[in-house]
Amino acid sequence: MAGPDCGVHWLRQVHGRSVVTVTGASRGGAGPGDALVCAEPGEALCVLVADCAPVVLASPEGVVGAVHAGWRGLAAGVVGAAAEAMAALGATDLEGAIGPCIHPCCYAFGAGDLDGLATALDPSVRGRTAQGEPALDLPAAVGVALARAGIRRVPGPDRCTGCAGGLFSHRARRDVARQALVAWRSPVP
Repeated sequence: MAGPDCGVHWLRQVHGRSVVTVTGASRGGAGPGDALVCAEPGEALCVLVADCAPVVLASPEGVVGAVHAGWRGLAAGVVGAAAEAMAALGATDLEGAIGPCIHPCCYAFGAGDLDGLATALDPSVRGRTAQGEPALDLPAAVGVALARAGIRRVPGPDRCTGCAGGLFSHRARRDVARQALVAWRSPVP
């Protein structure tokens, strides 16, 4: 994990598409946004989630990203914006993995908002809860966003924050605690 010289960067997450590019000189709170990207080794990028999807991005050039992907951010294009910011830092051939997030089994979703997302992203984002109500398939929505941004999806933990044990969920349990996704590139000795 990160050593004593590692800078840790986090956001005031706003459920939008803003991306913050960080450097060693900008340690600590990076301000408002929903994605962090960095090309420098030894900098830890942190996003916090309870039900939204944490997404880690990486390139062969060592550019890394951490994305907080909720439905509003996905609708606004946060994944694509992060990919563009990483490309501006020299990233090519991006790969991304989705961490634990709420799944359709536990994510009842309003019909109007679901229709809008299905139109904006893809009909595959529609799902059903365990009780048969309309639901958003958040992992599918992130998968669509990754594909649209030209990011190759790699396997990640396929766990629902709503019904899997050991994870925090605001929707299912009103938890105030959060999971943290930390993306970090080790300095090369």
